Amino acid sequence: MKDYAQSTITFILTLSETIGGRGSCTPDERRAAEYTAEQMRSLGVQDVRLEQYKGAPSTYRPYALAFGVALVGTLGVWLFPGRWTMVLAAALSALGAWAMLAETDFTDNWTRWLLPKGDSQNVLGVIPPVGEVKHRVVLCAHVDTHRTPIFYASKTWNTLFSLLVAGSLVSMLISALLYSLGAVFNWEWVRWIGLIAAAMELFALAMSLHADFTPFSPGANDNASGVGVVLGLAQLLVQQPLAQTEVWLVFTGCEEAAAYGMVSFLDSHAAVLGEETVYIIIDQVGKGNLCYLTADGLIRKHTTHSRALELARQTSAVLPEIKTSEKVGLAYTDAVPATKRGLVALTLCALPPAGSSDTVHWHQMSDTIEHIDPQTLADAHTFTWQILKQIDQP
Repeated sequence: MKDYAQSTITFILTLSETIGGRGSCTPDERRAAEYTAEQMRSLGVQDVRLEQYKGAPSTYRPYALAFGVALVGTLGVWLFPGRWTMVLAAALSALGAWAMLAETDFTDNWTRWLLPKGDSQNVLGVIPPVGEVKHRVVLCAHVDTHRTPIFYASKTWNTLFSLLVAGSLVSMLISALLYSLGAVFNWEWVRWIGLIAAAMELFALAMSLHADFTPFSPGANDNASGVGVVLGLAQLLVQQPLAQTEVWLVFTGCEEAAAYGMVSFLDSHAAVLGEETVYIIIDQVGKGNLCYLTADGLIRKHTTHSRALELARQTSAVLPEIKTSEKVGLAYTDAVPATKRGLVALTLCALPPAGSSDTVHWHQMSDTIEHIDPQTLADAHTFTWQILKQIDQP
């Protein structure tokens, strides 16, 4: 096990320090993908390849557009008072709300039609079993990293940002309703309430624009830790193949920008893999106590498949020495696109114990190797290996 632990640390060190920040659709994300492919080939993983697709260079631009069009509607109501400008303002607020809700759930919307795409890639590899293939598992971790806006700088800022996300959506929905009623009943006073909503949207727009001018996190925990654990498991699986379970290794790009990489992978391979395949997403397992998500998503929470939860709970019972808990996801992971399709997807992550002052350095420049806990990595490795052995049972 020590060999795998040392290898995992080496993988994390290379990704977070040698390569560094790995923004979606950037050359450094490509470097990380190529490095991951090289490591798989050196370990003896079969059918290693990069699959190209078009992804999103920014997670914030769609939201900036959504807030912007809603603000244009309010501005129009004040510059050109009248029923028809209220109709226009209602439509623009509704467009903004639709875009925001759809984008948080990885659904096609008008902002995606307007914004340019960038080149990204997933890295794939396969480890066959000793015997006939009766089961399949996809081990997945994303290689890209997030930007470092101020609203990830502390727990207080993060709480305020969560309220801002919800408040911005509600403000656009309320504006759409009130402007519609104002147009029907000729309520000029609606403009004043629209100003309150506009203040929320203006702040959200400023935060979105600010975010795209911040550097990319080194991402030791998020998510070089996940990549390192999956590569460590690949090393073990090559040396000790499962009896009847084929393991696919998938390292996605653009996870931080609306999970484009996982969506692309599922579009290409989900039908071939079948509905019984288990997807294990390993994301941020470098610090804290291990947990698995019972629901996942930014605004709409998608409930984890019952079979995935059963596997996690069985594993927890078998490994009582590893402290695990069940959590509802704060944001989203690559499991969401799979869960939305009814597939068996489970996210493993790690968080500080309740009441602890520790932080996982989520989307911060401090997300470096110095804050990685080898014991947490070992727990993630052992826990995932046990899930694989459970799936591999006759």
